[in-house]
Amino acid sequence: MGQKDNHFRIVTSLTILSVAATIWGILFLFVLGGTTDQSKEMWVSWSWLGLILGGVGAFWLVPEFLVYLSQKAALDEILLLDSRPEVLRRRKEAEEAADMLGPGYQAHLVRLYNELGIKVSSRFKHIKLTEIVPTEYDSDSSKEQADELSEPWDEIRIDSEPSAAVNFLKTWLNTRNSRLSQILPRAKILTQKEANWVIIGFSLLSSVMLLYNMIFGLATGDNDGAREYSVDLTLMLAGDDSIHSLAPHFDGVSILLTITSLTLLFLTTQTKEFSSPPRKSKTNFEEEE
Repeated sequence: MGQKDNHFRIVTSLTILSVAATIWGILFLFVLGGTTDQSKEMWVSWSWLGLILGGVGAFWLVPEFLVYLSQKAALDEILLLDSRPEVLRRRKEAEEAADMLGPGYQAHLVRLYNELGIKVSSRFKHIKLTEIVPTEYDSDSSKEQADELSEPWDEIRIDSEPSAAVNFLKTWLNTRNSRLSQILPRAKILTQKEANWVIIGFSLLSSVMLLYNMIFGLATGDNDGAREYSVDLTLMLAGDDSIHSLAPHFDGVSILLTITSLTLLFLTTQTKEFSSPPRKSKTNFEEEE
């Protein structure tokens, strides 16, 4: 409980490590055939350890992580509101989420309260206005300032003008408005950066593994042990005894899965149709009328 304010970050980090260890164990032991490759014998015990500990950790941590993620989605949605009555109506929900997520998110909520003229609850009295950092919901000038909730790549400073590739990568990794979230608008979890990272990682890893298997081969031969045979997933699903073909080899199921993975990866990019709704002040609203 002494680390209550850091629980969200701790659970997130441990969840990523547990899932990564589990995926590695499955891929190395069962897909890549690490148990039959004598040159990689030293990795077998570590892979089993990662599979067991990672699987147990993921079993307990993933549900907890999803709870935190749902709370973050709810708070992010409330922080975008500019209606005082609506914020008051969802006040209990917002404060419970902020209390669970930690002081950084509590600061964002207190900032919103001050902007809308809402009295700050006693549980957040320790949050001072001078401590509140700019949020992603502020103007463009505020976005350029330091944010304690920013991601590691946001801290990178480049002397020259960043290239289009760097801008695209940064936008991609920080998007809350992917094409997939627009296709499935009721799935609020898809508006979270963390959820988008999971989909990016899964689809990227799947597509790379499938393409590598078809072009270069993942299976070893009986004699020299060189990985030059592709695993034919079509024959595997059909229950055929011989499922290996000399690479490069392209089968229907592998091609279909590759297209699906690449399509899913494309859907994680930011849609161009979205623009963040600016929070209007009372003065601006009266001028528009």
